[in-house]
Amino acid sequence: CVTGLSIRHVGERFQHSNETISKYFRIVLMAVSSPPFYNKYIRLPSANDPISSFLRGNPKFFPFLSSAIGAMDGTHINCCPSAADRHGARNRK
Repeated sequence: CVTGLSIRHVGERFQHSNETISKYFRIVLMAVSSPPFYNKYIRLPSANDPISSFLRGNPKFFPFLSSAIGAMDGTHINCCPSAADRHGARNRK
């Protein structure tokens, strides 16, 4: 598994250059964030959505996330949604 590793570490793991890893990462990122995929598979949570049962029932995660507000790792994405869409962007990563 290569989750959370730098491009250099992924390149070493798969024996490819950093340029190749970066190139294909961008290709996958663009495919996942493009309208056909995004509109079909991504659903942003509303402000009233409950915490997922996966997180709530998992002792590995929930004790640390039970009172979390906002992004967990300190990363916030600046956005300016319309008044009607603000509920989906509040305290979301």
